[in-house]
Amino acid sequence: MISRPTLSVYLLIFVLSFVMTSCSWFQEPTKSSAYISQVFDYVYAPGQHALLAKKTDSSNFIGEPTADKDFLYLGGFGGYVVAGFDHNVLNDDGFDFELIALKGASAEPGIVYVMSDTNGDGLPNETWYELKGSQFSNSKRHYWVRYYKAITDTTNIIWKDSEGTIGELKSGYGSKFTATWWWPTTTTDSITLYGTRLPDSYVNNSTTGIQNWIVPPTLFSWGYAKNLNGTDYDSDLGANKFDISNAIDSMGNAIKLPTIRFVKIQTAVFQQAGWLNEVSTEVRGAKDLRK
Repeated sequence: MISRPTLSVYLLIFVLSFVMTSCSWFQEPTKSSAYISQVFDYVYAPGQHALLAKKTDSSNFIGEPTADKDFLYLGGFGGYVVAGFDHNVLNDDGFDFELIALKGASAEPGIVYVMSDTNGDGLPNETWYELKGSQFSNSKRHYWVRYYKAITDTTNIIWKDSEGTIGELKSGYGSKFTATWWWPTTTTDSITLYGTRLPDSYVNNSTTGIQNWIVPPTLFSWGYAKNLNGTDYDSDLGANKFDISNAIDSMGNAIKLPTIRFVKIQTAVFQQAGWLNEVSTEVRGAKDLRK
């Protein structure tokens, strides 16, 4: 006669079965990164580094900036990168995240936009909010520039803007014509870039006729990427720090965002400063300061 299994045997079988089908409980949880995990879009606006900037350079903005990683050129006004963290960044008291730029370079302010992931799909498909900076009252909102590809290699890029002004990009150093400033990845004959325009950042204070372009230290005091003169600048890291509480909507009204997931950095100065050529923001990464 075969004896029937005891209750304890049944219990043991149940436990073993549960463990085998639920082994994920015993796996080490995946840790989120403090740094950018993904770039969704990257556009280089016409500028002197067009032939150096590659679409694949967007990977330079992902992860922790290290000595062997280069920076990301954004080009002239309107050039931008859209990227995201693998988690929500908390809006708390003080600075919430920082943007690492090119340490020791010239100050070339860029505006920072942020977006939440309210729908939870992990994509930057909701509303962008600008982070207000010290030149908020002197900036132009709803501004755009349309660039036209040079007709020949010995001509310049033409532009017109939302105010009806027409001009051309002229090289102050290097190539004689700005035809080479057209990003090869831009396959169309024109490109229109929208954003908030900051005031000119450089001033030629020369009294001898030799150009000496400087950024007045009080002009951009806080709130911008690659702003080496800012009170929010960490010279050791080459980073500017940002407070999500400075978010504003398209009309300039303050917006309360508990968290953000995505950032957009955009060259916001539309100026050619002599031999320096176009003012262009360069960035190397972003870090969540709450982690």
